[in-house]
Amino acid sequence: MAYPELLENLSGDRAQSPAIAAVLTILFLLGIFYILRGLRNNGRRLPPGPIPWPIVGNLHQLGKLPNRNLEELAKKHGPIMLMKLGSVPAVIVSSSAMAKEVLKTHDLVFASRPESAAGKYIAYNYKDIVFSPYGPYWRQMKKICVVELLNARRIESLRSVREEEVSVIIRSVWEKSKQGAVAVNLSKTLSSLTQGLMLQIFSSNDDGGNSSVTAIKEMMSEVSETAGAFNIGDYFPWMDWMDLQGIQRRMTKAHDYFDQVITKIIEQHQRTRAMEDTQQPKDIIDALLQMENTDGVTITMENIKAVVLGIFLGGAETTSTTLEWAMSAMLENPEVAKKVQEEIESVVGRERVVKESDLGSMEYLQCVVKETMRLYPAVPLLIPHESTQDCTVNGYFIPERTRILVNAWAIGRDPTVWDDALAFKPERFLGRNVDLQKGKEFFDMVPFGAGRRGCPGASMAVVTMELALAQLMHCFQWRIEGELDMSERFAASLQRKVDLCVVPQWRLTSSP
Repeated sequence: MAYPELLENLSGDRAQSPAIAAVLTILFLLGIFYILRGLRNNGRRLPPGPIPWPIVGNLHQLGKLPNRNLEELAKKHGPIMLMKLGSVPAVIVSSSAMAKEVLKTHDLVFASRPESAAGKYIAYNYKDIVFSPYGPYWRQMKKICVVELLNARRIESLRSVREEEVSVIIRSVWEKSKQGAVAVNLSKTLSSLTQGLMLQIFSSNDDGGNSSVTAIKEMMSEVSETAGAFNIGDYFPWMDWMDLQGIQRRMTKAHDYFDQVITKIIEQHQRTRAMEDTQQPKDIIDALLQMENTDGVTITMENIKAVVLGIFLGGAETTSTTLEWAMSAMLENPEVAKKVQEEIESVVGRERVVKESDLGSMEYLQCVVKETMRLYPAVPLLIPHESTQDCTVNGYFIPERTRILVNAWAIGRDPTVWDDALAFKPERFLGRNVDLQKGKEFFDMVPFGAGRRGCPGASMAVVTMELALAQLMHCFQWRIEGELDMSERFAASLQRKVDLCVVPQWRLTSSP
């Protein structure tokens, strides 16, 4: 159940009787009274924002597409806006200047995460790097991820894994293309690609043809779906114990399933490592097991599971979603698709497939990926931050334990920053040194967040997207039947409302 369905009766026929209308009016006036009294007592200047309703606050104003609705509200109230989401105070940031204030200038103050059902019931009670609050434990886990697991050397060592997983998808689509004008569900294909890639990165011992792989991928989908579900208790903590939607039960079930699967994989790694002479890590789980016995590092089996879960949650769905939008945008803008194909052919011709080593010579392709992330950030409101102490931002007082939502969707579409902001124009990035992966200086778009909570897997995600996109566009000509639906739905990531189904035609001179 999403909040639109939860709140729709407030303005429906049931609220039309005089008695109910009178009660709502009284509650509304009382709410305004207490809000104004709180402002006077505080004596500090809070950010502007829409007046909240009693009890529900401003939840009713989020709608089914919060990224769009918050963008519209920001046009009225400004780029830093205070709202009440249920009983939770939240500040919405909707401009690059304010994003820089939150994610750089006051990064340490806003580096924590709020309590959530996903963090508690899925992420081993906040032991992963996504939902864990800021503190010594999170700093240790972040260091492990950045220094040991997702460093440049390891990303390079996984090149063959990325190339193999992309080639599996290319062969699969090629087989279907031989059947004639048969549409391929590219949404499911890309999801399978990123899940398969994650599985190989975590555990190179697992054979992609093993019957258990399908079950593992289904488990990953359920974990991702429940982690992104709207949970009433996150906005009304006093109602959390009731689990009205059954979300916590679903999360617990998904967590238990994940735990069973990952435990078996880890135990298999332990047996293999015990039998082999070399202790050289083959994959991320091997690397984590090796650190388990390293002096100065305290890492338990539960820590290992939580780190694996966090990397998966932060990488699989967001990467496939961005690829979907990139393909959709090129179908909507065939002149862009043509330029991409011409650039690729100028580098590799039509006699062989693109290798990862070719990508450095494909600037326009890289611009397409950047432009996709500008218009369609995978996590449009980023993952919520929380203030750890009172703070002043742009002259406004932000109290401790205020939730911070950065509207990456609105920032990337800001017409005061981007010329022809709603148009898909990869050319705007040509010749510009835009570093999105480090997230330190460029805040005109923030698809990976920035600062301490910036995505540690950004480099891995970008190279995966560039390779997959290059091969898909190089190997096939794509055609859509009927009109292209570009509408989105808001979930754990910014997904297409309908799956992308397209007809592929092989372009190269030889088969894969």
